[in-house]
Amino acid sequence: MKVTRKSDYGLRALYTLALHYNDTPVSIGQLASEHGIPEPFLEKIMQELREKGFVEAAHGRGGGYRLKRRPAQITLREIVRALDGPIALVTCLDPGLKCAIELKCPTSSIWEIINAKLEEYLASLTLADILQQNEKPER
Repeated sequence: MKVTRKSDYGLRALYTLALHYNDTPVSIGQLASEHGIPEPFLEKIMQELREKGFVEAAHGRGGGYRLKRRPAQITLREIVRALDGPIALVTCLDPGLKCAIELKCPTSSIWEIINAKLEEYLASLTLADILQQNEKPER
C-alpha cells in the first residue's frame, strides 16, 4: 500500500492545525508554505476535510482553518479513510474493485489479517500522538 499524496498532505496540514489547536486559525497560505504543498491542491484537501467534519473554516481577516475536535480524538485511520477511502493493501480487499482470482487466491486470507492489523494500528494513533512524537528531543 502506498499512502497517497492527498493523505500525506492532509495529515501534514492537520498536524499543524493540531499544533495550533487553542490558537487562532491557520491560513491556507501558511499551511501550504510550511509544508511545501501546492496551495490549490491543499485547498481542495482542506475543503474535503471540512466537509467530513475534521476542520472548520474561519472567513475574513485573520481567517483560516482550525480543528473541530481535540487532536487526541482524531485517528490516523479516520484521516486516511476520509481522504482515500477504504484501506486495502491488495485489490481483493477493496470493496470497489474486483479481483479475477479472489475466490481461488491462496493468500487473500493472510492479506485480510495484515490489512486488519494495519487498520487497528492506524486507529490507535491520533494527531496527539504525532505531536508527542515530535516533542521528543533529537538523539
